[in-house]
Amino acid sequence: MSFFFKEYNPSFLFKNAHANTISAALFRKKLPLDYERQRFILNDGDFIDLDFVRKGEDKLVILMHGLEGSSDRAYIRGMAKIFSQNNFDVLSFNFRGCSGEPNLTMKGYHMAATEDLEEVILSLHKSGNYESIYLLGFSLGGSVVLRFLAKQGINPAFHKVKGGVAFSVPLHLVEANKAIGKFENIMYRLRFLRSLKKKMKQKQEQFPDMPFFPAKWKYNFTFFDDFYTGPFHGFLNANDYWEKAGVLSQLPKISLPCLLVNAEDDSFLSPFCFPNQLAFEMANFHFLKPKWGGHVGFMPVNKNGFLWSEELALHFLTTIHQKGVYSVNKESITKS
Repeated sequence: MSFFFKEYNPSFLFKNAHANTISAALFRKKLPLDYERQRFILNDGDFIDLDFVRKGEDKLVILMHGLEGSSDRAYIRGMAKIFSQNNFDVLSFNFRGCSGEPNLTMKGYHMAATEDLEEVILSLHKSGNYESIYLLGFSLGGSVVLRFLAKQGINPAFHKVKGGVAFSVPLHLVEANKAIGKFENIMYRLRFLRSLKKKMKQKQEQFPDMPFFPAKWKYNFTFFDDFYTGPFHGFLNANDYWEKAGVLSQLPKISLPCLLVNAEDDSFLSPFCFPNQLAFEMANFHFLKPKWGGHVGFMPVNKNGFLWSEELALHFLTTIHQKGVYSVNKESITKS
């Protein structure tokens, strides 16, 4: 079937990218939700916290937050709410150290870290509770979703994953780092790096015999990825991490129905983050480039409290579940 969904055309205020991004992050009301928390013990002895909304359904959507987010973010709660109201069970995934308690190892999370998600999906397969699993991620979490879909492999446990959606994903990390380093993004950059600095100080307290904290903190991602993300996650340095963890080169490997939505005015993204041609060439990879939306924005909410992006994601994944495939009019998508 063809892809038909209402165009995202917000009011004048939200046609400003920064107004859209900031209002969604700071001022959107968090929708009420009854999470059931489960602590999941990983194979390396560390843990992550998983927040479920269970309705007894046989289909599950796993939500992956962005950098320094959590299951409590308004954008995660919004997605969890709309899916739970429409006959899905929901799992809001907290990356290591993002659920309000420091994790137990030096390892954290990053743009290509799919291993913890893989462990969770294997466990869900063994439980036998779900026949279909869908993935949905934002920014960093969207990168993890896309990479998982690209490396799904032959493990039958992963065959319960039927497709995914990703929003606001920096596909090309070298160029995206240049974009986030621009002056217009200084507020976001400082907010992220202050949060990461606090976590690094906690790591220093947890591991006093590992004196790694730098004498002078620099508020840029080159610095942070050079001293932490790279060396503690199997990369040589920041550049090596960016080159290897960027998911753009992995997109051609995706065979399941997948939708990527990157707003044209997203100040975090570079021109490399808009794979129009690739979407035409691939049968199951679909790309939307709304003119507005900011970074994980897509405000305002409608009368039911939901965003355009939440209604879009529900429509896409519901159609996959009902039809098994999602045939899309590619021209209508790229011109949206």
